[in-house]
Amino acid sequence: MMPPHLRHNTVHFGLESPPLKILQGIDMLSCNFKKLALAGAIAGILLAGCGSGGGGAATPAASTTLSGTVAGGAAVIGTVLITDSKGATKGATIEANGHYSIDVSGMTGPFVLKAAGTVGNTSVTYYSAATTADVGGTVNVTPFTDLMVSNIAAQMAETYFSDPANIAKIGDLITADKLAAAQSALHAKLEPVLTTMGISDSIDLLRTSFAADHSGMDAVLDLVKVETDTATNIVTLKNALTQAVIATDNAATSTDDATPVDSTKLSGMNAEGVTDLQAVIAKLDGFAALFATSLPSMTTLQNSGVFDTSSNFMMDGQTFAQFASELSTDPDAIGLKFSNVAITLDPGSITGTLTADITSNNPATFTEKIQLKMAKVNGLWLVQGDGRIADVSITAQAQRDEWTSMNTMGGGTTQGSSMTNGLWMNIDPHSYNTNNPGALAVKAVVTGPGLPAGGVTMVQDIQNTWFDVELPNYNNNVIPECGSTVNGTQGPFVANTQCVIIAQALDNSVYTAILKDSNGNSLNGSGYTLTLPKQPYITSTLSAAAFPSITAITIDGVDITPSMMQNAVAAGGKSANVTWTMPTGLMSEHLDLWANTTTGASYIHVEKDLLSTATSALMGLGTALTTGTVTNAGIWLSGVDAYGRRLAVSKSVSTQ
Repeated sequence: MMPPHLRHNTVHFGLESPPLKILQGIDMLSCNFKKLALAGAIAGILLAGCGSGGGGAATPAASTTLSGTVAGGAAVIGTVLITDSKGATKGATIEANGHYSIDVSGMTGPFVLKAAGTVGNTSVTYYSAATTADVGGTVNVTPFTDLMVSNIAAQMAETYFSDPANIAKIGDLITADKLAAAQSALHAKLEPVLTTMGISDSIDLLRTSFAADHSGMDAVLDLVKVETDTATNIVTLKNALTQAVIATDNAATSTDDATPVDSTKLSGMNAEGVTDLQAVIAKLDGFAALFATSLPSMTTLQNSGVFDTSSNFMMDGQTFAQFASELSTDPDAIGLKFSNVAITLDPGSITGTLTADITSNNPATFTEKIQLKMAKVNGLWLVQGDGRIADVSITAQAQRDEWTSMNTMGGGTTQGSSMTNGLWMNIDPHSYNTNNPGALAVKAVVTGPGLPAGGVTMVQDIQNTWFDVELPNYNNNVIPECGSTVNGTQGPFVANTQCVIIAQALDNSVYTAILKDSNGNSLNGSGYTLTLPKQPYITSTLSAAAFPSITAITIDGVDITPSMMQNAVAAGGKSANVTWTMPTGLMSEHLDLWANTTTGASYIHVEKDLLSTATSALMGLGTALTTGTVTNAGIWLSGVDAYGRRLAVSKSVSTQ
């Protein structure tokens, strides 16, 4: 038996990865408008004191760390792994401001650094390198350092180091002379851009400290788009504002390493372009300031100069008034902050898209990722919401279901498990349908890599507001892997239609979702495009050890049963204590406690966003949502990896 899902009761500010809608549902009206903690790297200054008499100044111990900024315009959300010349490795999580620091004591230089994670909604892998002489100093990891290492290796860095045999060659590959030559060549290539953007000619693209704050060197990373082709070893540099190709670089040869970018194609890549980026950031700062210590009124939000309050505003189907009403009454929004902000300006620099993370003083209930439209109206940058009539997002999700069935007539208990893996497709037109009862969105067609030629059809969930994959006896919004066995409402079946070929759903694949009315007419034109940051896990590679493990679900110290849950709710004031463990590499994300009646109706449903390091939670049971006999109860727990791929486990117990 699968758990139910009701709506998450916080404001939804937008999204590429809202809280969870799982199995038969947790309808989440989640809050999406995220943190801005675009912090700069902090340089530590060590001052040696002078002694008197015969005593000399104390000599500080030499630093044994490599540190720097990991960014591709915005800070990378993910991890850094350092490999030394003998193959030894050490790693660290990248901080919210893009800074990393790893103690390399005991390691043998030179070193190769690999950063893996996401920038905005895009999966990225960047390489960099350092010599022993760099220990104690700054070594950045960016698309530019990745190009340097690729030119040194005469092959795309990611391809070169994916071969274990090449790890043993680090000592010969990475030298001070080679790094200096690669840095100098790339500096010459980018010189026209650096000049027009006012960057000092003395900047070292590998070692100069910078902040991931969309100014200076970080603004260059915003405006120079670096695309790699591992098949041809060609790197293409584009003007991010116009998408014009400004240069190419064949990593396999050195003939074009220093060839300057085309200075005639640098439209917008100047101080004014940087000013526009900073203006967008200032808007986020101003918005966050409104929530610093209390909730602003609707009038304050309307007069803040942050939003386009006209009919141009649309947020998951909400008007500005509806959006502002929810946000201005949500106590969890106090202390709202943004971080990991990625900005893409459109040609002409009068519109753009922003992705960011958001949190508040209560991160356990107010944490999200958003995508917003920005527009320059009468010279001022204004937020126009996400411009969508529905809450729409996509991510990779694998889920393991574990259940226990108790026969109350003395037949003993049976246990089992199953797994569903594929693309979690979130389409929820709740607000739009509320505002437009005469033109309801009743289905959607999703197309893209790995999906059938005609796409996957999704239809209204029977009990909830989002759409499920149109498969018999399959109340689920996860598009399953083709050929896999999934657990339907009437038992397991093999997914051969309305499914995804995971081998074709590669990193950063683009999908399109078209919402339709009852006559089959599109309600959102040619559709909304969605980027899948990371390819889903292959089902055959997933074992129980890859998922979170729920170690206990108790009420008053006793393992839960459906009848106990019902009695505890009736008694009032009771809580369930849930404990779990997470596999290495997973961060806790979300927890759902639920109970259903014999008719499948939701008796209780409680949910909680989790701190990434959490391993336990106390869940108040609340009050009953309906009447009837509870026959099914359980917990749904999810964790996410560095790329945002979700691995979840559902543990339930039912009576017959």
